[in-house]
Amino acid sequence: MAVEPIKVPSPGESVTEGRIAQWYKTDGAAVKVDEPLFELESDKAAQTVTAQVAGVLSISVPAGEVVAIGAVVGGIDPAGIVTEKRSG
Repeated sequence: MAVEPIKVPSPGESVTEGRIAQWYKTDGAAVKVDEPLFELESDKAAQTVTAQVAGVLSISVPAGEVVAIGAVVGGIDPAGIVTEKRSG
């Protein structure tokens, strides 16, 4: 199965870009369907973007970056191997 791209959704009709306020998971972390991935802020609203598939998260745009609506900011590999570093 191919890597599922994570695209920036449109928070509103006239919004053309937003800022990734924070990622809730780290690069290489396992994610489940509907699990929160990141918070997108625009001049009109903030919204939480969730995973559409389960797998391993790959982040390509860091928090704090401004991104266009529809831009790919990462991906989820359904067949991936978890590489997240665990503390402790």
